[in-house]
Order: sequence, then structure tokens, then C-alpha cells
Amino acid sequence: MTAKIVHLPVLLAGPILRRAEPEQVCIWVACSRPVTIKAEIFRFDDELTIPNISKKNNDEINNTIPIGLGSCEAIQLGERLYVGLVRVHPILRNKHTNHPTKKLSFPTDVLLAYDIELSYYDNISEGYQIKKIERLRDLGLLSGDNSLVYNEADRDKPLPSFFLPGKNTLNIVHGSCRKLHGKGEDCLSIADKLIATSVSDLNKRPSALFLTGDQIYADDVAGPLIQHLTNYGIHLLGWEEKIQGISQELTTIGIGERQRLVREHAKFTSENASNHLLSFGEFASMYLLAWNIENWPSSYPEIGTIPRQMQNVYRKEIEQLERARRVIPAIRRVLANIPTYMIFDDHEITDDWNITREFYEAVCSSNCGKQIMTNGFAAFWAFQAWGNDPSIYNEKFVAKITNYLAKRGNANIEERKEYENFLLDFHGWSFYAPTNPPTIFLDCRTQRGYDSMNGPPILLNDEGLSSLLRLVKGIKYDRNKNYPLIIVSPTPVFGFELAEELQEYLASKSSVYKWDLETWAANENGFVRFLTFLIQVVAAQHCIFISGDVHYGFTVSASFKLFEKNHGKEGPSMSITQLTSSALKTTSFSKGLVVNEILGRLSQVLSSNKSVRVGWNTSNNTELSPTSMQIHRQKGGIIYRIINRILTRPDLGSIIQHTLPSWIEYRNILKPSGFHVPSLVITDNNIGLVEIAFNNNDEVSYISHQLLVNKGKNLKVHATKVIPS
Repeated sequence: MTAKIVHLPVLLAGPILRRAEPEQVCIWVACSRPVTIKAEIFRFDDELTIPNISKKNNDEINNTIPIGLGSCEAIQLGERLYVGLVRVHPILRNKHTNHPTKKLSFPTDVLLAYDIELSYYDNISEGYQIKKIERLRDLGLLSGDNSLVYNEADRDKPLPSFFLPGKNTLNIVHGSCRKLHGKGEDCLSIADKLIATSVSDLNKRPSALFLTGDQIYADDVAGPLIQHLTNYGIHLLGWEEKIQGISQELTTIGIGERQRLVREHAKFTSENASNHLLSFGEFASMYLLAWNIENWPSSYPEIGTIPRQMQNVYRKEIEQLERARRVIPAIRRVLANIPTYMIFDDHEITDDWNITREFYEAVCSSNCGKQIMTNGFAAFWAFQAWGNDPSIYNEKFVAKITNYLAKRGNANIEERKEYENFLLDFHGWSFYAPTNPPTIFLDCRTQRGYDSMNGPPILLNDEGLSSLLRLVKGIKYDRNKNYPLIIVSPTPVFGFELAEELQEYLASKSSVYKWDLETWAANENGFVRFLTFLIQVVAAQHCIFISGDVHYGFTVSASFKLFEKNHGKEGPSMSITQLTSSALKTTSFSKGLVVNEILGRLSQVLSSNKSVRVGWNTSNNTELSPTSMQIHRQKGGIIYRIINRILTRPDLGSIIQHTLPSWIEYRNILKPSGFHVPSLVITDNNIGLVEIAFNNNDEVSYISHQLLVNKGKNLKVHATKVIPS
């Protein structure tokens, strides 16, 4: 099989609205040729209209004056792959003033709009080029099937729009785990409905979209797509990448033939890796497919070319891919109309990524594994991380990636090792989103710790805690104020306890890989250390965790309290709200049956949706000393799990009778309203809508969490409301 030459649109993906704050608004695009990207931001109000914002010349556009301007040159990642991030800054609202000034800021709680302009040279014939200038209208993105515009009955909105929220209410949409061939409807498209019904109603319109992990599935790729991804990636880059340790060319590897290759050569442990992404071009192509229907194949390989034993799965994958394809235009519109922030989980690289020390050491000792992971990192930066906060990635960082890719696979061994180590050792992926109050996004994959070879990991090691503290200082979090500390952790910090305990039990009978045992609670030492750090070092009094990962959604209200040593009295405490939405597109009948219909219903029958856990620590170390679970393994300490009853260990009863606990945790998984027999957990594909309301004292008056599910043409809402005590 050889790479096919395909027609490429000028705009491969985007525009995607990324980091947006009063000082700057970032807009990301991917293009198929070198372009200069200009962006303008306008204000919608009663006096200002934009009847015809798009023109092919540089004439003044009616009386419309932008309030923000920005431009950049797209950077080259391949022969036909360029990405650009325009940082638009506010300017004086005067047609004769075009210079940004740092003293200005974009208005809050005001509807804003933007347009972009692409300038490039187009080949007319051999040796002859003509310069083209195209705006969104010229690109066909302001009307028709690919329109990025929301129109209301009483008012025309001729451009994509957004707003920067003030201090009253924070509305966030969040979700994770979007597998294109996953079962069910793609619930990211629900965000399109949410925006469409509240375009000008800024009290209801979401102001930010949080994608909390697994935006692509690099390991679990549909058979009907893999050859297209390979060919498309080669065409984008202009060369075919050679994967270390794999003798075959990418174009000669058949559908479903990669499982053994990545297990033997890359040391990956994914059980669904039969079409694992390998090259940078394949990773890039997967992102482009996820965000633009124009990058999809016109047809899939004929079913007759597929081995008979794979044909049934192949047919089902095509069915689900077509369901995904139908809503790609809506998802593109969403990403163009709401500031979007993204953090990886494991599937952006590979399933089980850094789940154990054994995994980490095995993959890092493999040239093949390091190359594939590096490709995943480079693609993650270009398509996701860059727009989260461009200030994190300086010119040296960008040049390291672009210069290496410019070698077109001809780097020597030293250059390859230097490049791979640079990205594999980079641990600066955590960032904060400029919401009000700000939201910290945690990288819980590259900053892990391990206390055994095969046991569950500590999701945030000392380096990770230091990174978190720097971000806390960066957002000027003030312990004396009433604002909550909002943290995105891809994995729920407070999970559905019964499901996690079952997961831990099953992993003890087989392996952590099979049952994905990498929850926060699975490593009690890391879990308690993290919460103790938030209480004692950060001094957080109320923490809101926003998460995904687990393929079901739920809401937890909890608290964690420390006891002061040697004083016999209660110490500081922290109230906690855990909001989890997962998955956007990948339901599982068996998981839904076990988690929802068995564990969820069982919890309600036993009235055990409330639990208490008490921990004793008999160590005399510092305040961040090992927790009771670790003491239990080493010195005979104890941790009690109380689910409406006390589970005791008679041989350790004396510790309870004569020793005060080190900490106590209360956890309550909330029942959604609106249904006669609500389930504690939602296993349908879902997306979360969060509303955090504040009173005049900047205190949280309530937190609303709605898990939205597509049911045919209707929208089913599972709603919970948390009122802090």
C-alpha cells in the first residue's frame, strides 16, 4: 500500500478558541500551507453591527472597528502541515490606532465576536503564484453545513462569538473520553445545543469548555480509519517515518496487525492496540479527524479485504464512526465559540501510560516505546497544550520540535535521543485556566511516584506538588478569601467508592493493568499526602475537583479533616465537591450493568451512599508522613472503612482505643433529581454542565452539576445541587 495524494483544504482544522482572558484571546488553526494568520475581535452591542464583516480586500469594513488585533506566522510541522496560535490583544477603539497596549483589556460580561484572515500564496500554474486573502466567509464557515455561526430568531450573529465572564456566576461545560468509534452518541455535540439556546443570554451561556482527558484514543483506533490515518499523515509530513525496532514500513502493516508489534517492541500493555498510532503524522491526523469532517476518508477499505474473524467488529466500528462523523460540524462550531482548555490522560499516548514503575522502566528502555511516546507528546503540544497557556512554551521549546521534524526522519542517534529525552523529561504540562476564580489543571501522568514495581501509583509526586504550589501562587490564591480552589484532575480524587473497592479487589486477583488500578484512593499514601498538602500548605478551605476518566458520571460532597498531633483535638479541614463527567463517547454495556445497575442500586438499597473513613498513623515523622494503609503493610497499623457500620480488626483494636486518628474523611455521593428512582452514577455517554454561583461575600452559594445525556431527539438531565455548609 502506498500513500495516496489527497486534496487538502487550506484550513485543516479550527478556528478553535483557546485561552481567553481580558489581556489576550488565543485562536488556534491548522493549515495545509504556510500562512500569515490575522485575527480581529469585535464587540456586539446595540450601537455596533457587523452586516458584512468579510471582504477579500483591505478596505475598511463599513463602520465596524475591532477592539482587538493579532497576527502570527504559522509554524511548520510537515510539508503540508502548519499550526498557528494567534494571540489577540486589546487595542484602543479608534480606526487610526492599531498598536496593542498592555494597559487595555477586553470587557467582561459582554458578547464578543471574532474573524480570522489567512494570507497565503496559491499555485496557479508551474512557476506562477497568486496571493490570496481569505476570511471565514470566504472559507465557507459562516453559512451552510460547516457554519461556525449561531443565529437567533431576533438577531443575526454573523461571526463566531464568546464572552469573558465577570464575578457573579461561573458556567463550565466539561467532559472526557471521546473515542470516535466508541458506542453511543457523541455528547460533545450537546454543548452545541447549550450554546445555541443561550447565545446572548450570558447568565446561562457556558463561558469555558474543559476537556479533561482522552481527547483522542491513540491506542484504540478503529480498523476502518488506520490506513487513512497512515496515508494522510505521510501526505501531511511529506515523508514516511521509520519506527525504531519495527522492520515494516507503516504502509505495509495491515489492519489489526499492530498489537504484537507495540507489545513486543514498545512494551505497551494496552489490550486494544491492534491499530495503535505510531508516527507523528498518524497522531496529527487523528486530531484533525476529531475536529474537522473535511479530513475524513471518502470511503473505508472494503469489508472483503478484512480477515473474516474481524469483519463483525469492523462493521460495528463503521456504524459508530458514521454516528461520530454526522456531528463533527457541530463540534467544530462548539470549539470555535467557547474558550477551551485541555489536559491529557493516558489514551493521548497509550493505555496504562505510567501506571506502574514496571511500565515506566520497560517503555523508557525501549527505543520504539520512547519514539511513539515522543510523537504523542509533540502532537499533544501542537494540537492541545499550546493553546492552554502559550507563555509556558518559549521559542526554544517550539524550535526543538519544529527543527527535529524538519529533519524528515534523518536525525542521527544523538539528535534523536536528545529530542526524545527533551520531551519525555518535560513536566511543565500543568497550567491554570483564567476562569473567575481560576482553575488549575493537573498533569497526573508525568509527575507520578511509585512505592513498588507493580503497585498502584502516587498520582502526584513531590515535583507535582511543587508544580501545584507554583500555580497556586501564580493565580494569587488567597487563603483569607472565600473563593474555592478549583482543580481539574483527570482521574476523580473522590471516586465512587464501591466501584473503586471492587476494582482494587479484582486487580489483586489479576493485575493493575487489566483493571486500570490507578485511582487516587488505590495508593492511600499519595491520596492522603495530596489532601494534607492542600490543607496544610495551600490552606484551601473548599476545593472543587472536576474530573473524567472512569466512563461514568457522578457528584460527591465530602470533607477531609486532620487531627493535631500531641494536642488531642481537631485540626484544619477542607470541604470538597467532586464533579465527574465521563464518557463523551464510549459506553460499555457490561460496565454500565455492574457500576450502575448493581453497585449504584446496591448503594441505595443499603443506604450506603454515605461513608466515613478514619486513618491512624503510628509514625512519628513529619506532617506528610506515611498514611495508615502504608503502616498497615509495614507495621500493623489500620484504616477503617465505615459504610453505615464499622469494619473492625480485633487484633488492632488497642490502637483505636488508645490512639487518636490522624485524619477523618466524610464522603456522600449525591442522588440526581428529576427521576423517581435516580441512579447514583450515570453510565450513559454524558457531558457535564457546572454552575458555580457566588454571593456578595464571594462565598459559593451553590454548585449545580447537570449530567446531560442524548436520548434520541431529547435531552435527559441528571441534576444535583451542592450547598456548602
